[in-house]
Amino acid sequence: MPKPPSKRLINTDELFGSRDIGMHDRRESQYPQLMRLCADFNFSVLQLQRKIFSHLTRKMVPSPFEFVLATYDDTTRYWYSVTPNMNNLKTLNDYVKQYEVDILHMQLFGEDDENHNQFTENSFY
Repeated sequence: MPKPPSKRLINTDELFGSRDIGMHDRRESQYPQLMRLCADFNFSVLQLQRKIFSHLTRKMVPSPFEFVLATYDDTTRYWYSVTPNMNNLKTLNDYVKQYEVDILHMQLFGEDDENHNQFTENSFY
């Protein structure tokens, strides 16, 4: 069972490379959920290749490609992944279809705010 969506910082020091997969063309219907989130809600689909340590060569080597749905924060200038890492775009599209409401809630309203929970616990009632 896949993990529910959560916002996690993408550490660029752990990557060999990354690229934005263009999902803004509405005529592209192979991955409709990904296309809709990218075109309408300012998400991006990133293809990442992480660094892993090889005990054989004693060097950092590239890992297999992985795909995430991500968002860019203009204030901090960091990328945040919203979904877990997936092996291919079809799996990512299926995940986004299953958790679309949670992803949109997180994007539009933010994650659960601990300060809000604190105020409701210490209310004046």
